[in-house]
Amino acid sequence: MSIFEAYDSEFSALSQDISKNISEFRSYSSNAEKSSNLVKHVDALLIQAGDLVKQMEVEIRSHDAATRKVLSDKIAQYKKSLASLRSDFEKARMEAQRASLVGDKSAADRSRYVSANEKLNRQNETIMNAQRSVAETEDVALEITQELGRNREKIESAQGKVHEFAGMTDTARRLIHSMSKREVQQKFILVFIALILIGAIGFVIYYTTK
Repeated sequence: MSIFEAYDSEFSALSQDISKNISEFRSYSSNAEKSSNLVKHVDALLIQAGDLVKQMEVEIRSHDAATRKVLSDKIAQYKKSLASLRSDFEKARMEAQRASLVGDKSAADRSRYVSANEKLNRQNETIMNAQRSVAETEDVALEITQELGRNREKIESAQGKVHEFAGMTDTARRLIHSMSKREVQQKFILVFIALILIGAIGFVIYYTTK
């Protein structure tokens, strides 16, 4: 095997290895550490492949014109293939960077969503606590209102009894006053009758002794 053929075989192996790593690089786009290591590895492989092409260009100078023409055409194809690999690698790296940015943005969005959701949950809990406090206050107010109603009924009942007792007192007072008045009248009548009797007795005694 000639030196150029060895270079050619090594370049083909490098090209396959680069293509394989570019495909793996796309699958590692979400892993920053693996992506960084793979970028360094592919960069080294591309440099190695570029150096190999330069060695090929040096090597063909020792060949005759006809052979050099054939090998130069092959080297030109290798350069195009190497340029295509570099282009694919740059595209894959840019896609990975965009994916990383989107991932970071998604993580930030998730963080904001979680934070907003927690804040909303706290607000809902505060509202529920306030509603419970209002309900408890309404229950206490209702109990106080009911107690006031019961006390009002008791007061009204007591007032009714007071009025009833006052009426009975007035009746009793009138009755006592009437009885006292009747008693005075009876005393006057008795005194009057007694005077009449005394006068009559006196009159009888006077005429009987005359």
